[in-house]
Amino acid sequence: MSLHSSLADFSLAELFQIIDQGRRSGCLIVCKLSDENTSAAKSRYYFIWFRQGRIVAAANCLDGQGLIGKIRQRKWVQPQVIDKFYTNTETGTPLGLCLKTAGLLNAKQLNLLFASQLQQIRELFEIQKGVFKLDSKAPVPSKEMTGLSVRAIEVALMALRTLKNWNALADAVPNTSSAMCSIIQNKPHLHLKPLEWQIWEFANGSISLSAIAHQLNQPPALVQQAAFRLMIAGLVEEVPLSSSILELKNYPLDVNEVNSSSLAKTKFTQPETFKINTSFLQNLCGYLKSNIS
Repeated sequence: MSLHSSLADFSLAELFQIIDQGRRSGCLIVCKLSDENTSAAKSRYYFIWFRQGRIVAAANCLDGQGLIGKIRQRKWVQPQVIDKFYTNTETGTPLGLCLKTAGLLNAKQLNLLFASQLQQIRELFEIQKGVFKLDSKAPVPSKEMTGLSVRAIEVALMALRTLKNWNALADAVPNTSSAMCSIIQNKPHLHLKPLEWQIWEFANGSISLSAIAHQLNQPPALVQQAAFRLMIAGLVEEVPLSSSILELKNYPLDVNEVNSSSLAKTKFTQPETFKINTSFLQNLCGYLKSNIS
């Protein structure tokens, strides 16, 4: 599959939803435009590689030096050692995993390197003008892989939680007069924040977002954004309210219980080999907020 268009037509959040739900493999190429109204528009390219719907690497170049450059910047391994070592390594094996197996990098360092790549992805969500190409036939370069991976939708949720400018998504967020309706039977297995859990608990199709915001004592805009994240995650859908809906008071919710019991009872799937571990994912927002370069 090959898809190319403007970010004005498809947001990165929607693209990540397509990648995750379709379990796509390949590369997402994003071109950031500084000024689309001039013929000499400046641009910068970014590359995000994924396998079976999971993000495995990201870089802003195609010379295979992105991950190596991050290692060199931190002075963890000498460049000549990396080049010599990787030349003699089995093709297709992630560079980060090779270096860890050889004892040149440890698990914490791999986590930091992968977090740095995800930080690059998070910054792309701030792009207001740009184009993209989704290429399912593009190979994944082993030299850019740490050996860790994470679901594309998890990355999208983390990026949206720290998004500063929502102008580009103004038409995509649900209306405050609309309600949310759950489209799954069981509780979500994604890593949700307390506000997202609270809104999901209200997702019965008969309570408006404005009423939910009032009940939770939250700004309507924050509730809209959290609801949009649930929509992107494929957990709820926006539905119009009927004229015969019941009042919010008929649907009491103990907000304190949502923060504790809902999260405590949630069962998460077991991580697979070479996939990012749960503890790292839970603390990843901390890494992203530190703006690791």
